[in-house]
Amino acid sequence: MEICIVDDDKVYQLLTKKLIQRIDENISIKTFFNGEDAYKYFSENQSRSNVLLLDINMPKMNGWEFLEHLEQDGIENANIYLATSSIAYSDLEKAKQYNSLKGYLIKPITKEKLLKITQLTKIESN
Repeated sequence: MEICIVDDDKVYQLLTKKLIQRIDENISIKTFFNGEDAYKYFSENQSRSNVLLLDINMPKMNGWEFLEHLEQDGIENANIYLATSSIAYSDLEKAKQYNSLKGYLIKPITKEKLLKITQLTKIESN
């Protein structure tokens, strides 16, 4: 299984990586600090992460722009979750417009949330 973290917060990335490793040390983890670098990686490699944790507010290309580019180009990733500190109702409603999103997670991301996501992903991939 591979989990991709797309977030400009280095501390969040580090903590999330540690939580993932506690769940399963065999999970591969890729990290990107903005949507542009992540999009370039996915479009050039046609990579499919099992889980992608995507922040909304980032430099260069935000989460919304990242999702728009993926959908326009037909690049599919198995399980994309917005992982954000935004509790704005408008963001939650906007998230419903993207068919590629599996969920909307409010930070902080807990071990329990990650465990549930990884278990669902394992079930879907079988």
